[in-house]
Amino acid sequence: MKLLLKLSIVLLAVNISKAATFTVTNTNDSGTGSLRQALTDANTSYLPDNIVFNIPISDANYNTTLGTWLIKPETEFPYLLTGNTTIDATTQATNQGNTNPSGPEIVIDGTIYSDHAFLVVSPGNTVKGFQIINFTYGIQIYGTSATQNIISNNYIGTNSDGTQAVANEYGITISNGTTANTIKDNLISGNISTGIFITESNNQTITGNKIGTSVDGLSAIANMNGILIDKSTGIVIGGNSATLRNIISGNTTAGVLVNDVLSSNNTIKGNYIGTDISGTLKIENGNGILVASSGGNTIGGSSSTDRNIISGNLEAGILFNGTGTRNNVVKGNYIGTDVTGLNYIDNHVGIILKSNSDNNLIGGSTANERNIISGNSEIGVYMEASDSNVVIGNFIGPDVTGSGTFAIGDSLFQANGIEFNTVSKYNRIGGTASGERNIISGNRVYGLIYYGNVSENTTIGNYIGTDVSGTFAMPNATGICVDGGSNHNNIEKNVLSGNISYGIFIVTTGTYYNTMKGNFIGTNYNGTDTIPNDAGLLIGGGAKYNVIGGTTSSDRNIISGNRYIGIEIADNLTDNNEIRGNYIGTDNSGNYAIANGIGVGLSSMPSYNVIDYNVISGNKTIGLILFENSDSNFVSNNLIGLKSDGISDLGNGTVGISIANGSKYNQIGWENNSNTIAYNDSVGIVIMDNETRFNKISANSIYNNGYLGIDIFPWGINANDANDIDTGTNELMNFPVIASVTKNSTTGYTYITGTLDTPNPTYVTVEIFVSDNDALGYGEGQVYLGSASVSGDGNWDFYVSGVDDSSLITTTATDAYGNTSEFSANFQTIVGISNKISANNEFVIYPNPFQSECFITNNLSESENYQVSISDISGKELRTFSSSEKVIKWNGKSNDGIDLNSGIYFIKIQSGNDVKVLKAIKM
Repeated sequence: MKLLLKLSIVLLAVNISKAATFTVTNTNDSGTGSLRQALTDANTSYLPDNIVFNIPISDANYNTTLGTWLIKPETEFPYLLTGNTTIDATTQATNQGNTNPSGPEIVIDGTIYSDHAFLVVSPGNTVKGFQIINFTYGIQIYGTSATQNIISNNYIGTNSDGTQAVANEYGITISNGTTANTIKDNLISGNISTGIFITESNNQTITGNKIGTSVDGLSAIANMNGILIDKSTGIVIGGNSATLRNIISGNTTAGVLVNDVLSSNNTIKGNYIGTDISGTLKIENGNGILVASSGGNTIGGSSSTDRNIISGNLEAGILFNGTGTRNNVVKGNYIGTDVTGLNYIDNHVGIILKSNSDNNLIGGSTANERNIISGNSEIGVYMEASDSNVVIGNFIGPDVTGSGTFAIGDSLFQANGIEFNTVSKYNRIGGTASGERNIISGNRVYGLIYYGNVSENTTIGNYIGTDVSGTFAMPNATGICVDGGSNHNNIEKNVLSGNISYGIFIVTTGTYYNTMKGNFIGTNYNGTDTIPNDAGLLIGGGAKYNVIGGTTSSDRNIISGNRYIGIEIADNLTDNNEIRGNYIGTDNSGNYAIANGIGVGLSSMPSYNVIDYNVISGNKTIGLILFENSDSNFVSNNLIGLKSDGISDLGNGTVGISIANGSKYNQIGWENNSNTIAYNDSVGIVIMDNETRFNKISANSIYNNGYLGIDIFPWGINANDANDIDTGTNELMNFPVIASVTKNSTTGYTYITGTLDTPNPTYVTVEIFVSDNDALGYGEGQVYLGSASVSGDGNWDFYVSGVDDSSLITTTATDAYGNTSEFSANFQTIVGISNKISANNEFVIYPNPFQSECFITNNLSESENYQVSISDISGKELRTFSSSEKVIKWNGKSNDGIDLNSGIYFIKIQSGNDVKVLKAIKM
């Protein structure tokens, strides 16, 4: 109010007179020839006036060493009231010679009167060519009338050669509604607070200045803030040419600070912020650009000439902070590199968005809108408690070519490409259009990390670990890490390949309900060749309910070509994750191998995870392994060793499925959810180690594997033992013994009978298969026919239609605890008409059990001949009879007269094509 009152009084005293030139001829505070008198005279006119300087070297305040003239106002200079006044101190050199080649000749020093050197309250004035020091405000532009003023070619806050600070509190202030002023070609450095402070004043232009550096632009002379914009809009900092470029470096807090929700639509373009004048060396600001609670600002632009070099800053290249920091755009900048984009000049962090900085855009869909956010010492882009931001089209880690990286020796420079932290939500990294793709590669640790309960963010369409072509590796240590309780995030249609360790890992308790679909993990961009990670995907540390893949072809991940493993699920409490509908070990067609070392592995106690509807084929060793106490997991509907057509050979290099190291209660297939396990070079399913038990293998199609369909440790076919009393792997469950397979040629039904020697047989299920006629004669079970219950005496039978006349039949047994046996010996189908001898009570064994002999009686007619074959529990035939008698006596001996040991024996009775099997026990 005092300032406005003073202005009103002075304006009333102004007279209109003819424009003139007023010459300053001495350094006196007042009187004829003084600057004060020239200002007073200029204020008598509303027409354009010039104040020029011609002070002789004989003046008492001439410094012969510095070549400067010192003016120390003892009181406030007159304001620039009437407008269109040019105060040009460069005329001193014109009139008296260039006595200070390093800078201005005229020095205005606020040692005595310190509030301000010049106060501009009118339009069209120019203040040019001064050194201004030791004031609270070097130059003030104030009020709505102060428009279209120019402040140029001054040293404000430094010594006369621009090499050291001689501070003002503020260099230039623009305030209280002034508009359309230009600050250009000044050295504004060394000021205690701010170089240029703009508040409540719109549409200012700041170009060609050095703000925070020495005059040569090679070293720092710090302001606290280089430029501070407060409650102002339409400010333009920089331009599209070298002459308009500001060098804004060396400032302790920020190069540029844009503050307050009322500050909007400001533009920062074409500047070097944090570097020297060449754009190749570091002169750090605290932060390059700090935007606090301000929206709608643009940093950079869509033309290469809009590019800022924002590098070398102590903290962030760009920091967005606080509620209201929204709808800002950062595009086309180099953030962390030099002017060439080929060498790093590190910020600590490239871009930070924090504390509710929402709805901002980093990048764009054209090459010129791409930011190069690389070469920073810690993180490229960091988001904390900030939502709905979009990061598209950037190189985050690579150099400007998209094919080179930044490193010190063998160590990559930038630690993490992008980090989400502290409940950030709804942010998007990448997009569906190719121009929105980020290249997030060449980072020392993570390409991208989700941490701190961040949720509902989307990472889509990026190359993470490859070069810009998507065909060559440019590794991060790990592509993506989802950690720290991050949940409900979507990772979709990315290439996650070429990384040193993992393509992606999802870890820790609370990291739930994240989805991954449509990604290429370990291959090139189109899934036709390998760009290996060491491991494609890890879910561990208690992460739950995450879904890898889905139910449609677009959900399918191609997880192939990884050196060690495609997918690993690990650790106690890592439960209820789904691996569904993926191609693991194949190309994108599912027809050709792009081998992982292992397809899928579960280890270290994960439980209740689902492996469903995947193609797990073409891997170098094992298709799927469950080991180290992996319990209660479900494997269903997978093709393991086949192409995606479900028919053709694409076998894994060793075993289809391996269950080992104490893994229990896993279920491999079940009715209507069977796996097809074929063409694997060794065993279809192997179960290893004595503590690996209770694993149920049910209803699968297992065939054409290189060795057994199911192999339970110890290796090879395990003979049944009497009463199944042995223990070990899957309790060494005895397999069933098929007694008969008889097909009725009239009805087309096949009647299959057999026995099972095991305690509590009524709790056992026998599954019946058409065998593929394995060369070993035991299985494999190619076509699942169904299951049968076992009676208390160990007998079972089963009717089924649709069995070919020539089929071989094999079986497995599974007890109540889920222990499944190996496949039984194959049994040839016999085609007949009647089935009369299988009727109840036609054959009876007594006594049973017996000591030394027993009798086999029947109710057949005297004329019917039948054959009797007696075998042990392994199916080895020991004694035969042929008779038509009502009673046959067996003395417990073999055909060779050897007295057989105590145990269980199976008595097969056959008449024509009709068969019945009974069990006898010798004591």
